[in-house]
Amino acid sequence: MLVKILGIFDLAAAFIIFSLSFGLNIPQGVIIFFIVVLLAKGSFVITKSIASGFDILAAIVLMLALFISLPKFLFIISGILLLQKGFLSLG
Repeated sequence: MLVKILGIFDLAAAFIIFSLSFGLNIPQGVIIFFIVVLLAKGSFVITKSIASGFDILAAIVLMLALFISLPKFLFIISGILLLQKGFLSLG
């Protein structure tokens, strides 16, 4: 059950990342919440799976997006990786 909940967080974070890539304004509080969630998830399982590195990568992309304008492909790549993780953990 916990894996499915974490998968839902992955899907929501991917939605946030894709929204940022299309130029939508997301409140900073929401972005910071997902940064914290992704870093926590990535740090808990970093020794077991390379996929946890995707969480940390996505958190870094979100952190940088708060301060600078990033190329669209960075958002798309990290969003696709999180979508993949999210769908696999729900299955």
